[in-house]
Amino acid sequence: MLKTFRTESRFFTRVRGLSFSSLIYFLLQLGKSSCQQELDKFFKGSDATYSKGALSQHRLKLKPEVFSHLNTLQVQYYYQNASGIKRWKGHRLIAIDGSTIQLPYSKDLVKNFGHFETKTENGRKVVMARISQAYDSLNEISVDAQIDHYRTSELELFSRHLQTLEKNDLIIADRGYSAYWIMALVLEQQKHFLIRVKANRWNLAKEFLNSSLSEQYVEVSPCNEAIKRCRERGISPKKLKLRLVRVRIENGEDHVLITSLTNQKQYPVCEIMNLYIKRWPVEESFKLLKVRAQLENMSGKSMITVKQDFYRIIMRANLSSILSRKLTSKGKSKISKSRKRNYQLNRTQAYRKVKDIILAFFTPNIWDEILMDFASQLLNQLEIVRKGRYNTRFKRYSGKPVAFSAYKP
Repeated sequence: MLKTFRTESRFFTRVRGLSFSSLIYFLLQLGKSSCQQELDKFFKGSDATYSKGALSQHRLKLKPEVFSHLNTLQVQYYYQNASGIKRWKGHRLIAIDGSTIQLPYSKDLVKNFGHFETKTENGRKVVMARISQAYDSLNEISVDAQIDHYRTSELELFSRHLQTLEKNDLIIADRGYSAYWIMALVLEQQKHFLIRVKANRWNLAKEFLNSSLSEQYVEVSPCNEAIKRCRERGISPKKLKLRLVRVRIENGEDHVLITSLTNQKQYPVCEIMNLYIKRWPVEESFKLLKVRAQLENMSGKSMITVKQDFYRIIMRANLSSILSRKLTSKGKSKISKSRKRNYQLNRTQAYRKVKDIILAFFTPNIWDEILMDFASQLLNQLEIVRKGRYNTRFKRYSGKPVAFSAYKP
């Protein structure tokens, strides 16, 4: 792995304070205090010392994809060995969604991720990046994560996610993904989908919405533009036999879902209606990444450090999810049985406390003690599950100032 994920063959050939493996561990547990403080904590009790300037230079020797690779191995191991993995009628429920993050300003980041000018008096340039996740909603695992140029289409990132998914996976997506070539690509790869449709752009959906039907079977034919996109990607542009389902939300508005689950007996309408709600965990995941893990508060201003931060935070979030669910499953069930309300883990605390477990890799003699303490603290901080809560979503001003980064390398 060393030869694959170093930027040059001469790097990491000497044994120093931050070797290839110790640099990975350090970045995985890196918090949001100053880098010098984090370095002092990491090397506490050893003779080694490291400056933040040395760290900044050392990080450029490590390819960011090492964290993406390790996350893939972590996720694969979890699915192959863990017990109690949740599925819906035999399908993994994979919610795919995208977002944007604001980055600190630097010429390198402008070149690699793009920017736009705000509509303010001074026209301040804001550097942005496009991110996307393929998220296992039932098991709270990010199966695949992508970061790219701000102008990259979410549909393009969607197609990259498909390459990492398994046959028979059920993909749930919002209305931004209701493109013919996306549906054809999913079916060609022997997967299923449930996507919300923009009724004002699909005549079939508009006619269905104006009817009184709760479901309808339709044949979707590609338009000329869709045929062009299919041929560019080697997809057969044939008619698709699909199913439209009407869903009424709390405010009385009707939404239209389109799905490849056409077996009415196996997938009745009532279950399809409830299935789309299971897309919500990917939204909660973005909240964890952007608000709790402070994804936008990058620890550097180069493309390499930004990608390192993105992939390492994804990997750490998955590690905290896997460990917290595995170590507390019996205790949480016991507590829930003895109380009137249902309880859930505090994912923010799990993400923060997993830092101690990462540091424990260097002190294996207290490994069991740290794991027990980790589980005990999470069980003492369970939160009540409050169903039916709804908050109005407001659009934020996209040109918000970035976090102060004077102490970052």
